[in-house]
Amino acid sequence: MNMYLRGISIAYTANRNKKNGKNKIKYPNKKKIKDLENRLMETLGDEQIRNELALSKHEMNILDQEELTKKLQYITQNYFEHANKPGRWLVYKLKKENQKRTIYQLVDKNGVIETDLEKKEV
Repeated sequence: MNMYLRGISIAYTANRNKKNGKNKIKYPNKKKIKDLENRLMETLGDEQIRNELALSKHEMNILDQEELTKKLQYITQNYFEHANKPGRWLVYKLKKENQKRTIYQLVDKNGVIETDLEKKEV
């Protein structure tokens, strides 16, 4: 029974992902919105273009919100996974932060890039 339910849930998520992929292709992208804005500037009183532009922006906004919701869900899952062992997680985060801050090369007074650690001076 459990395997049957697992198969149904996998099929459902696969179909949902395919549908979302088609929606991204089907829905207007930024280029189409920009084109509609240019057409609206040429003909200011055209309500059809204005409505189409509003609809396109709304659809794009919905897609962006769905993407952000997924990202937020993964972020909360990541933090929840490390809830019982915060020390290990904090060490990992500090290590990543220190790697970002490390200076690998400096430019001297002559404009030459120095990469040798012994020659580096502030």
